[in-house]
Amino acid sequence: MPDIVNAQFMQSNTYLTQLREQFTRIAQQIEGGETVMLHLTEGDRAMSLVVSREHVVDRATPIEPSTTRKPRALADNDSLIAGLTKTFSFDIAEANRNIPSAEIHAHITRAAVRKTVAGSERDMRSASELPNPTVSFNGSEWILADDCVYAALDGCTVTVKNGFKTDLASIPRLLWAFIASFELSLVAPIVHDLIYSSTGKVVLPDGEVSAADKIFAREEADDLFLELMARAKVAYWKRNVAYLAVRGFGGSSWRQR
Repeated sequence: MPDIVNAQFMQSNTYLTQLREQFTRIAQQIEGGETVMLHLTEGDRAMSLVVSREHVVDRATPIEPSTTRKPRALADNDSLIAGLTKTFSFDIAEANRNIPSAEIHAHITRAAVRKTVAGSERDMRSASELPNPTVSFNGSEWILADDCVYAALDGCTVTVKNGFKTDLASIPRLLWAFIASFELSLVAPIVHDLIYSSTGKVVLPDGEVSAADKIFAREEADDLFLELMARAKVAYWKRNVAYLAVRGFGGSSWRQR
């Protein structure tokens, strides 16, 4: 097993800058036809994904004692090793600590500007047939400005109601750096957060579901997240990495809610 780069950083701005650089390199390698390994950890849980443009495979990973993994800055020689071995390691919990809500908000705002400048917002909506929710940000939460209605492919309709408040925490924050927010329609994390926040039983005033007696299992909520990413035209390998990360590390968020 090659040496693994541990993408943990001591300062938030350094963390985010180098995290984006890592993901840019990963995307370039994968889009260039290469295969990389992403090693994800959170506490005593670990997941290793072998990723190419056409395939994302979850490879069984031995668990290391959490005390052996210590945060440290990414050195130049570590970056070189990652480039040569195509093996990258990221700590989900470290990302959640080092990426504040304000940074996610800035990420979303920049994406909205990019869509407007590129003139792609209308085209993306019509191509993917997704709603385009409007939100405001109060410093820690996003507040939905109008009803957001999504008709799922299985015939179920989910409505997130005007005024719903969300911290988008059902999606590990590492994924916000990994999937550009101009690729990921806000409806995907908002619907996912609605279902997670109700532990599967969506009720007013936050939202409603048709059929009215529908109760989501956690896996169904994650499958819906994958469906929404596909309809938003997120690249195959990115959406499947995101899906598997949510499946592997979202359980604590589901239980907490």
